[in-house]
Amino acid sequence: MKVQEFRDLEKLSDIANELPKVVTNFIEQKLDENVSPSSLLEYSRDFRIFFSWIRPKLWPYVASESELKLELFNDIKREHVEQFVNHLYVSRNLQYSSMLRRFNALRSLFSFIHLEFEIKGVPVLRRNWFATFTMKRPKGPMEVARQMQNKVLRFNEIYQFVQFVQEGVSEQNNLQAQRFYIQNRARDVSIITLLLESGLIVSDLVNMDINDLNLIDNYILITRQQAKVRMRHKVMFGEKAKQYLIEYMNTRTKFYNPQNEEEAFFLAKSNGEVHGKRISKRTIQVFVKKYASKFGASEVTTRHLTHSFRLQYAEKNTVRNTKQQLAQRNIEAVEKYLILSSIIK
Repeated sequence: MKVQEFRDLEKLSDIANELPKVVTNFIEQKLDENVSPSSLLEYSRDFRIFFSWIRPKLWPYVASESELKLELFNDIKREHVEQFVNHLYVSRNLQYSSMLRRFNALRSLFSFIHLEFEIKGVPVLRRNWFATFTMKRPKGPMEVARQMQNKVLRFNEIYQFVQFVQEGVSEQNNLQAQRFYIQNRARDVSIITLLLESGLIVSDLVNMDINDLNLIDNYILITRQQAKVRMRHKVMFGEKAKQYLIEYMNTRTKFYNPQNEEEAFFLAKSNGEVHGKRISKRTIQVFVKKYASKFGASEVTTRHLTHSFRLQYAEKNTVRNTKQQLAQRNIEAVEKYLILSSIIK
Protein backbone atom coordinates (compact mmCIF):
# COMPACT_ATOMS: atom_id res chain seq x y z
CA MET A 1 0.00 0.00 0.00
CA LYS A 2 1.35 3.41 -1.00
CA VAL A 3 2.05 6.11 1.60
CA GLN A 4 -0.85 8.27 0.48
CA GLU A 5 -3.17 5.27 0.75
CA PHE A 6 -2.13 4.71 4.38
CA ARG A 7 -2.95 8.33 5.12
CA ASP A 8 -6.25 8.09 3.28
CA LEU A 9 -7.10 4.87 5.15
CA GLU A 10 -6.78 6.74 8.45
CA LYS A 11 -9.01 9.55 7.19
CA LEU A 12 -11.45 6.98 5.82
CA SER A 13 -11.77 5.39 9.25
CA ASP A 14 -12.58 8.76 10.82
CA ILE A 15 -15.25 9.64 8.27
CA ALA A 16 -16.77 6.13 8.35
CA ASN A 17 -17.49 6.60 12.07
CA GLU A 18 -19.73 9.53 11.15
CA LEU A 19 -21.78 7.53 8.63
CA PRO A 20 -24.59 4.96 9.03
CA LYS A 21 -23.43 1.46 9.98
CA VAL A 22 -24.54 -0.01 6.66
CA VAL A 23 -22.25 2.45 4.85
CA THR A 24 -19.36 1.27 6.99
CA ASN A 25 -20.22 -2.31 5.96
CA PHE A 26 -20.05 -1.26 2.30
CA ILE A 27 -16.63 0.38 2.79
CA GLU A 28 -15.27 -2.68 4.61
CA GLN A 29 -16.40 -4.99 1.81
CA LYS A 30 -14.75 -2.79 -0.81
CA LEU A 31 -11.51 -2.79 1.18
CA ASP A 32 -11.66 -6.60 1.23
CA GLU A 33 -12.00 -6.46 -2.57
CA ASN A 34 -8.76 -4.41 -2.73
CA VAL A 35 -10.42 -1.19 -3.80
CA SER A 36 -7.98 1.65 -3.13
CA PRO A 37 -8.47 3.46 0.23
CA SER A 38 -7.96 6.72 -1.67
CA SER A 39 -10.95 5.94 -3.91
CA LEU A 40 -13.05 4.89 -0.92
CA LEU A 41 -12.12 8.08 0.90
CA GLU A 42 -13.64 10.05 -1.96
CA TYR A 43 -16.68 7.75 -1.83
CA SER A 44 -17.06 8.36 1.90
CA ARG A 45 -16.96 12.12 1.39
CA ASP A 46 -19.67 11.79 -1.24
CA PHE A 47 -21.77 9.70 1.15
CA ARG A 48 -21.34 12.26 3.90
CA ILE A 49 -22.51 15.05 1.58
CA PHE A 50 -25.61 13.06 0.65
CA PHE A 51 -26.61 12.01 4.16
CA SER A 52 -25.95 15.45 5.66
CA TRP A 53 -28.22 16.86 2.93
CA ILE A 54 -31.08 14.35 3.23
CA ARG A 55 -31.19 13.77 7.01
CA PRO A 56 -32.70 17.19 7.84
CA LYS A 57 -35.29 16.70 5.07
CA LEU A 58 -36.49 13.20 5.99
CA TRP A 59 -35.27 12.47 9.51
CA PRO A 60 -34.77 15.74 11.44
CA TYR A 61 -35.44 13.83 14.66
CA VAL A 62 -32.28 11.71 14.19
CA ALA A 63 -29.36 13.37 15.94
CA SER A 64 -26.59 12.40 13.49
CA GLU A 65 -25.95 10.48 10.29
CA SER A 66 -24.25 7.66 12.19
CA GLU A 67 -27.56 6.92 13.98
CA LEU A 68 -29.56 6.40 10.80
CA LYS A 69 -31.07 2.91 10.66
CA LEU A 70 -31.22 0.90 7.47
CA GLU A 71 -35.02 0.66 7.50
CA LEU A 72 -35.27 4.46 7.22
CA PHE A 73 -33.73 4.38 3.75
CA ASN A 74 -37.10 3.22 2.39
CA ASP A 75 -38.27 6.82 2.93
CA ILE A 76 -36.01 7.91 0.06
CA LYS A 77 -38.02 8.40 -3.14
CA ARG A 78 -37.14 9.23 -6.73
CA GLU A 79 -37.87 12.92 -6.18
CA HIS A 80 -35.22 13.00 -3.46
CA VAL A 81 -32.65 11.62 -5.89
CA GLU A 82 -33.65 14.27 -8.44
CA GLN A 83 -33.45 17.01 -5.81
CA PHE A 84 -30.00 15.88 -4.74
CA VAL A 85 -28.73 15.92 -8.32
CA ASN A 86 -30.10 19.47 -8.67
CA HIS A 87 -28.38 20.34 -5.41
CA LEU A 88 -25.07 19.19 -6.89
CA TYR A 89 -25.70 21.20 -10.05
CA VAL A 90 -26.70 24.44 -8.34
CA SER A 91 -25.29 24.62 -4.83
CA ARG A 92 -21.96 22.86 -5.27
CA ASN A 93 -21.29 24.05 -8.85
CA LEU A 94 -19.74 20.73 -9.90
CA GLN A 95 -18.55 19.71 -13.33
CA TYR A 96 -20.39 16.81 -14.93
CA SER A 97 -17.52 14.37 -14.33
CA SER A 98 -17.48 15.16 -10.60
CA MET A 99 -21.25 14.88 -10.36
CA LEU A 100 -21.25 11.56 -12.19
CA ARG A 101 -18.58 10.16 -9.86
CA ARG A 102 -20.60 11.22 -6.83
CA PHE A 103 -23.80 9.79 -8.24
CA ASN A 104 -22.15 6.49 -9.18
CA ALA A 105 -20.71 6.17 -5.69
CA LEU A 106 -24.23 6.43 -4.26
CA ARG A 107 -25.59 4.05 -6.89
CA SER A 108 -22.98 1.45 -5.83
CA LEU A 109 -23.85 1.93 -2.18
CA PHE A 110 -27.60 1.52 -2.64
CA SER A 111 -27.14 -1.45 -4.96
CA PHE A 112 -25.07 -3.08 -2.21
CA ILE A 113 -27.78 -2.37 0.36
CA HIS A 114 -30.54 -3.63 -1.93
CA LEU A 115 -28.76 -6.90 -2.71
CA GLU A 116 -27.05 -7.72 0.58
CA PHE A 117 -29.64 -7.05 3.29
CA GLU A 118 -32.77 -9.18 3.46
CA ILE A 119 -35.43 -10.24 5.95
CA LYS A 120 -36.80 -13.70 5.20
CA GLY A 121 -35.58 -13.47 1.62
CA VAL A 122 -37.09 -10.04 1.01
CA PRO A 123 -34.74 -7.04 0.45
CA VAL A 124 -34.78 -4.58 3.34
CA LEU A 125 -34.52 -1.79 0.79
CA ARG A 126 -37.75 -2.16 -1.15
CA ARG A 127 -36.73 0.08 -4.08
CA ASN A 128 -33.33 1.29 -5.23
CA TRP A 129 -34.19 4.64 -6.79
CA PHE A 130 -30.56 5.35 -7.67
CA ALA A 131 -30.66 2.38 -10.05
CA THR A 132 -33.63 3.85 -11.95
CA PHE A 133 -32.25 7.36 -12.35
CA THR A 134 -30.01 8.27 -15.30
CA MET A 135 -27.91 11.40 -15.41
CA LYS A 136 -27.70 13.18 -18.74
CA ARG A 137 -24.27 12.70 -20.24
CA PRO A 138 -22.37 15.37 -22.15
CA LYS A 139 -22.22 14.99 -25.92
CA GLY A 140 -18.69 13.59 -25.99
CA PRO A 141 -14.99 14.35 -25.62
CA MET A 142 -15.44 17.65 -27.51
CA GLU A 143 -17.69 19.02 -24.76
CA VAL A 144 -15.29 17.82 -22.06
CA ALA A 145 -12.43 19.52 -23.87
CA ARG A 146 -14.35 22.79 -24.13
CA GLN A 147 -15.04 22.68 -20.39
CA MET A 148 -11.27 22.52 -19.82
CA GLN A 149 -10.46 25.29 -22.29
CA ASN A 150 -10.22 28.12 -19.78
CA LYS A 151 -8.66 26.03 -17.04
CA VAL A 152 -5.20 25.47 -18.45
CA LEU A 153 -2.15 27.68 -18.64
CA ARG A 154 -1.06 28.54 -22.16
CA PHE A 155 2.57 27.94 -23.17
CA ASN A 156 3.76 31.49 -22.42
CA GLU A 157 1.93 31.50 -19.06
CA ILE A 158 3.53 28.28 -17.84
CA TYR A 159 7.02 29.68 -17.38
CA GLN A 160 5.69 33.06 -16.30
CA PHE A 161 3.98 31.22 -13.45
CA VAL A 162 7.12 29.25 -12.55
CA GLN A 163 9.21 32.43 -12.63
CA PHE A 164 6.64 34.19 -10.45
CA VAL A 165 6.88 31.49 -7.79
CA GLN A 166 10.67 31.58 -8.05
CA GLU A 167 11.10 35.36 -7.93
CA GLY A 168 7.87 37.27 -7.70
CA VAL A 169 6.25 36.27 -4.41
CA SER A 170 6.84 38.66 -1.54
CA GLU A 171 5.44 38.63 1.99
CA GLN A 172 6.99 41.87 3.18
CA ASN A 173 4.29 42.54 5.78
CA ASN A 174 4.40 39.07 7.30
CA LEU A 175 7.83 37.99 8.49
CA GLN A 176 6.76 34.45 9.38
CA ALA A 177 5.13 33.95 5.97
CA GLN A 178 8.26 35.34 4.31
CA ARG A 179 10.43 32.90 6.29
CA PHE A 180 8.27 29.95 5.22
CA TYR A 181 8.37 31.15 1.62
CA ILE A 182 12.18 31.26 1.66
CA GLN A 183 12.32 27.83 3.31
CA ASN A 184 9.88 26.19 0.88
CA ARG A 185 10.54 28.09 -2.35
CA ALA A 186 12.91 25.52 -3.90
CA ARG A 187 10.54 22.68 -2.99
CA ASP A 188 7.45 24.50 -4.25
CA VAL A 189 9.07 25.52 -7.55
CA SER A 190 10.28 21.96 -8.19
CA ILE A 191 6.81 20.53 -7.48
CA ILE A 192 5.03 23.06 -9.67
CA THR A 193 7.55 22.56 -12.48
CA LEU A 194 7.15 18.78 -12.24
CA LEU A 195 3.38 19.11 -12.57
CA LEU A 196 3.94 21.32 -15.61
CA GLU A 197 6.65 19.16 -17.22
CA SER A 198 5.59 15.59 -16.54
CA GLY A 199 1.81 15.20 -16.25
CA LEU A 200 2.14 13.64 -12.80
CA ILE A 201 -0.73 13.99 -10.34
CA VAL A 202 -0.39 15.16 -6.75
CA SER A 203 -0.54 11.70 -5.17
CA ASP A 204 2.41 10.66 -7.36
CA LEU A 205 4.49 13.43 -5.78
CA VAL A 206 3.34 12.56 -2.26
CA ASN A 207 4.27 8.89 -2.76
CA MET A 208 7.59 9.71 -4.41
CA ASP A 209 10.67 8.37 -2.61
CA ILE A 210 14.27 9.43 -3.12
CA ASN A 211 15.05 6.20 -4.98
CA ASP A 212 12.20 6.80 -7.44
CA LEU A 213 14.04 9.74 -8.99
CA ASN A 214 16.54 9.28 -11.80
CA LEU A 215 18.36 12.53 -12.62
CA ILE A 216 20.61 10.92 -15.22
CA ASP A 217 17.81 9.81 -17.56
CA ASN A 218 15.23 12.34 -16.32
CA TYR A 219 12.43 10.08 -15.13
CA ILE A 220 10.43 9.24 -12.02
CA LEU A 221 9.12 5.77 -11.21
CA ILE A 222 5.48 5.85 -10.17
CA THR A 223 2.95 3.18 -9.25
CA ARG A 224 -0.55 3.28 -10.70
CA GLN A 225 -3.36 0.82 -10.07
CA GLN A 226 -4.93 -0.49 -13.27
CA ALA A 227 -8.06 -2.47 -12.47
CA LYS A 228 -6.76 -4.42 -9.45
CA VAL A 229 -3.17 -4.66 -10.68
CA ARG A 230 -0.47 -2.22 -9.62
CA MET A 231 1.80 -1.18 -12.47
CA ARG A 232 5.12 0.67 -12.39
CA HIS A 233 5.67 3.43 -14.93
CA LYS A 234 8.56 5.64 -15.98
CA VAL A 235 7.37 9.22 -16.33
CA MET A 236 9.81 11.56 -18.05
CA PHE A 237 10.39 15.20 -17.12
CA GLY A 238 12.16 18.14 -18.76
CA GLU A 239 15.42 19.98 -18.14
CA LYS A 240 13.80 22.83 -16.21
CA ALA A 241 12.25 20.34 -13.81
CA LYS A 242 15.64 18.68 -13.44
CA GLN A 243 17.27 22.01 -12.61
CA TYR A 244 14.73 22.80 -9.90
CA LEU A 245 14.82 19.26 -8.50
CA ILE A 246 18.58 19.59 -8.02
CA GLU A 247 18.12 22.98 -6.34
CA TYR A 248 15.57 21.46 -3.98
CA MET A 249 17.86 18.51 -3.19
CA ASN A 250 20.58 20.99 -2.20
CA THR A 251 18.23 22.55 0.37
CA ARG A 252 16.37 19.43 1.52
CA THR A 253 18.63 18.64 4.47
CA LYS A 254 19.29 22.27 5.43
CA PHE A 255 15.66 23.37 5.61
CA TYR A 256 13.85 20.14 6.55
CA ASN A 257 16.38 18.22 8.66
CA PRO A 258 14.90 14.79 7.80
CA GLN A 259 15.65 11.76 9.93
CA ASN A 260 18.13 9.31 8.42
CA GLU A 261 15.46 6.72 7.66
CA GLU A 262 13.14 9.21 5.90
CA GLU A 263 12.60 7.95 2.35
CA ALA A 264 10.18 10.60 1.13
CA PHE A 265 11.59 12.96 -1.47
CA PHE A 266 9.29 15.92 -0.88
CA LEU A 267 9.09 17.04 2.73
CA ALA A 268 7.20 19.56 4.83
CA LYS A 269 8.06 20.94 8.25
CA SER A 270 5.53 22.86 10.30
CA ASN A 271 6.47 25.58 12.73
CA GLY A 272 7.98 24.02 15.86
CA GLU A 273 8.78 20.64 14.29
CA VAL A 274 12.38 19.40 14.39
CA HIS A 275 12.31 16.99 11.46
CA GLY A 276 10.57 17.33 8.13
CA LYS A 277 8.15 14.59 7.12
CA ARG A 278 6.56 13.43 3.88
CA ILE A 279 4.53 16.23 2.36
CA SER A 280 0.74 15.81 2.24
CA LYS A 281 -1.58 16.16 -0.72
CA ARG A 282 -3.38 18.98 1.07
CA THR A 283 -0.16 20.97 1.55
CA ILE A 284 0.60 20.85 -2.17
CA GLN A 285 -2.95 21.80 -3.13
CA VAL A 286 -2.97 24.75 -0.72
CA PHE A 287 0.33 26.29 -1.77
CA VAL A 288 -0.44 25.91 -5.49
CA LYS A 289 -3.76 27.67 -4.94
CA LYS A 290 -2.01 30.43 -2.97
CA TYR A 291 0.58 31.06 -5.69
CA ALA A 292 -2.06 30.92 -8.43
CA SER A 293 -4.20 33.53 -6.65
CA LYS A 294 -1.23 35.88 -6.28
CA PHE A 295 -0.35 35.28 -9.93
CA GLY A 296 -3.83 36.36 -10.95
CA ALA A 297 -5.16 32.94 -11.93
CA SER A 298 -7.19 32.04 -8.85
CA GLU A 299 -9.14 29.31 -10.67
CA VAL A 300 -5.96 27.28 -11.30
CA THR A 301 -5.41 24.19 -9.15
CA THR A 302 -2.91 21.32 -9.14
CA ARG A 303 -5.16 19.44 -11.55
CA HIS A 304 -5.09 22.36 -13.96
CA LEU A 305 -1.29 22.38 -13.91
CA THR A 306 -1.35 18.71 -14.85
CA HIS A 307 -3.89 19.43 -17.60
CA SER A 308 -1.63 22.22 -18.89
CA PHE A 309 1.27 19.82 -19.41
CA ARG A 310 -0.93 17.15 -20.97
CA LEU A 311 -2.30 19.65 -23.45
CA GLN A 312 1.19 20.83 -24.49
CA TYR A 313 2.44 17.24 -24.75
CA ALA A 314 -0.54 16.07 -26.83
CA GLU A 315 0.09 18.90 -29.31
CA LYS A 316 3.60 17.63 -30.11
CA ASN A 317 3.43 13.84 -29.69
CA THR A 318 1.64 10.80 -31.01
CA VAL A 319 -1.37 9.33 -29.26
CA ARG A 320 0.67 6.30 -28.22
CA ASN A 321 3.46 8.42 -26.71
CA THR A 322 0.94 10.63 -24.92
CA LYS A 323 -0.82 7.61 -23.45
CA GLN A 324 2.53 6.22 -22.23
CA GLN A 325 3.74 9.51 -20.73
CA LEU A 326 0.48 10.05 -18.88
CA ALA A 327 0.44 6.42 -17.64
CA GLN A 328 -3.12 5.99 -18.89
CA ARG A 329 -4.85 2.68 -19.54
CA ASN A 330 -6.65 3.60 -22.74
CA ILE A 331 -6.71 6.02 -25.64
CA GLU A 332 -10.02 7.55 -24.52
CA ALA A 333 -8.28 9.00 -21.46
CA VAL A 334 -6.05 11.19 -23.64
CA GLU A 335 -8.59 12.01 -26.34
CA LYS A 336 -9.80 15.20 -24.66
CA TYR A 337 -6.28 16.66 -24.74
CA LEU A 338 -5.95 15.95 -28.45
CA ILE A 339 -9.26 17.70 -29.09
CA LEU A 340 -8.40 20.64 -26.83
CA SER A 341 -5.08 21.15 -28.60
CA SER A 342 -6.97 21.68 -31.87
CA ILE A 343 -9.53 24.00 -30.28
CA ILE A 344 -7.11 26.57 -28.88
CA LYS A 345 -4.61 26.73 -31.74
